[in-house]
Amino acid sequence: MLSVCTIANAQEIKTIERDLADEVGSIDLKTGVTEKQAGAIALFYCERHVGGCGTTDAPVSETSRWQITARTGIDGAPDKDKILVGKHSGKVSWSKGPTVDLLSLVSSKEPAPTPVNRGDTKVVPTSVSAVKIEFTVSPDGKVSDARFKRSSKNVKCDVRARARVESWKFPPRKTPIRLVTTLGCDR
Repeated sequence: MLSVCTIANAQEIKTIERDLADEVGSIDLKTGVTEKQAGAIALFYCERHVGGCGTTDAPVSETSRWQITARTGIDGAPDKDKILVGKHSGKVSWSKGPTVDLLSLVSSKEPAPTPVNRGDTKVVPTSVSAVKIEFTVSPDGKVSDARFKRSSKNVKCDVRARARVESWKFPPRKTPIRLVTTLGCDR
């Protein structure tokens, strides 16, 4: 039996910073960044600042910081330099990249733009499978570099969702912006 996959909607479009903030939740530097938070933060940092980043290993606790190994290249080779996440300082760094202030990153208030041709926005029950896609909106409003952050586990749905995102047009802007959306797939 063939199943037809129709893309039901874009549940929400967020900036990548807002998506990270939603993933890590509340950060209390007095009690310290948790292992789970450090893992999500390190992967976010790796994807933006470590060339060829594929994934990251689990955080390893040191006294005042978390150490996370970036995996790079097709073979997932461990990078010799660790990503460091300060437990109480809120600083994220890597020897070959910038030092980033975590709190300013996750408290970014820049709103996500809305595509002018978004289409159907009906809400889909959470039981329906969904695909999460990260993409860039260029200054001319076109979508590029669409990447899967989470699969629906249905290749047809994933392909259709990516095509839908790539068809969106956004209002012109001064600078590129990275966004994330979750699209529900009807089966």
